[in-house]
Amino acid sequence: MAAKAKDYRIWFQSHRLAWGLILIVIFSILRFIETASWRQWFGSSDFQESLPFALFLLFWFIVISIGLIVGGIVRWTGTSWRELGWKSTGLPKAIGMGLLGFVLLYVNVIAWSILKGNAEPPETFVPSLARLLLAAFFAFGLPAWTEENLFRGYLQPLLAGKMNIWLAVVVQAAIFSAAHLGYSSHLTDFGSAFTAGLILGWLRGRESSLVAPFIAHGLFWMMGAFMVIPT
Repeated sequence: MAAKAKDYRIWFQSHRLAWGLILIVIFSILRFIETASWRQWFGSSDFQESLPFALFLLFWFIVISIGLIVGGIVRWTGTSWRELGWKSTGLPKAIGMGLLGFVLLYVNVIAWSILKGNAEPPETFVPSLARLLLAAFFAFGLPAWTEENLFRGYLQPLLAGKMNIWLAVVVQAAIFSAAHLGYSSHLTDFGSAFTAGLILGWLRGRESSLVAPFIAHGLFWMMGAFMVIPT
């Protein structure tokens, strides 16, 4: 059994790009199931302040965030956390760039909402502590953690090894957008995901660090704590 596992790891390490694309397909399928079950079991895509909902998020965190990233990337391909872009050097600058990235992501979604014909601002409110904690766990533990490690941490450097860095940013953004199939439905949603991928890829490429895009991505999803998310 140990010999077979070693053989598998050799294949993963020799075919990192192909394995990355396979992981993206697996991730897209899992996210579709997660989204569908969220709406089916809890009646909407909004956060629910309940123990069953917290356990629901914990389950998907274990399956996607730990299983796909820790197991599928770090363990099976031998990619180190530093290779993925987790560095402590230049941390204050990375945090500042992350805040800038959050603003750019927010402007991006507003611009695409206007193009979609939905210029109405969402209904906002002051969230409870429970909702804020659930939103933070979801934002940083699921979309930000998984997508930044997978697309900007793992895929983008592999693409950059085969092409110009800026072309690699564009290609990963296109793959990032395509990976929203089944999760997004409107054409403008894919456009928004593509430009978001460009912004996050630029942050990763500019600083060679995953800290900035992770902060930007997580803060963007944290906005869900302060507004009503439609069904």
